[in-house]
Amino acid sequence: MTLSEFRHVRAAIQPYIRITPVVASDSPRLFLKLENLQCTHSFKIRGAFARTLDLVQKKDKRTILTVSAGNHGQAIARAASVFKLPCLVVVPSNAPKTKIEAIRSYGAELRLEGTSYDDAEAWTLSLAKNTADYAFVSPYDDRLVVLGQGSVGFEILEQIPRVAGIVVPIGGGGLAAGVAAVVKQLRPQVRVIGVQAEVSAAIYHSLKAGRMVTVPDRPSIADGIAGNIDLETITFPIIQKYVDDVVLVSEDEIRNAINDLLSREKLLAEGSAAAAYAAVAAGKVQGDGPVVAIISGGNIDIPTY
Repeated sequence: MTLSEFRHVRAAIQPYIRITPVVASDSPRLFLKLENLQCTHSFKIRGAFARTLDLVQKKDKRTILTVSAGNHGQAIARAASVFKLPCLVVVPSNAPKTKIEAIRSYGAELRLEGTSYDDAEAWTLSLAKNTADYAFVSPYDDRLVVLGQGSVGFEILEQIPRVAGIVVPIGGGGLAAGVAAVVKQLRPQVRVIGVQAEVSAAIYHSLKAGRMVTVPDRPSIADGIAGNIDLETITFPIIQKYVDDVVLVSEDEIRNAINDLLSREKLLAEGSAAAAYAAVAAGKVQGDGPVVAIISGGNIDIPTY
């Protein structure tokens, strides 16, 4: 994925997204990239519009089909509503209520399948394979989605020119792959560190194995980065090439980060977004110079908080 491709997609999606702020935190040299203030309160809107715009340009009138833990579903539903395209979003039954309600608010058809993201993805992939009526949009395993997420990388380098490290939560890896590919091509000396929940860390264990592996599908408060991913995902080789390291955070560390972000920074972050902050707070990200933690979303159920 070349810088010219990333720049082209960034320009295309700009009318539909926000340039989110980077703010200094209470911790020395730590800055926060506030994608929880993005449209739909998640970075996912960037990749969703990148892919939906392509369907519009190709005059593809099929129903957009996607599977999501919640944030990608919201983003696709919003993009589909802007262009008045039919949309079916599949989520597991354990998806946060706030994300389910947001998907419905955009007029998308919603279907609950399975008790975990793995179950929902398997059902959706089967439907996409066996039915020609749908245009499937993966939350991560899609070139245009990754190109859209890469726009976060451009913004960080422009907002904090002296940045030394960027900390990115990883689920399917679309955000990490896009940000790392942009940053390393522009500023190879900047370290890009991925973060996963230790109870559900498919990319972490795959990097250790040198190939994609399946891990036990255990629940996490960081639902947005939990679950397994397609063993042939395009994000894995990009992460192998560009991401410097991936670290793990515990459920308690994520919970503490959610609390600290609200009590100290006055920011509401969901578990997957707080994971990046948690890694820095727990001393798992080393190095000198300014570090930016991407607060990737703010869609947390209040009872969960």
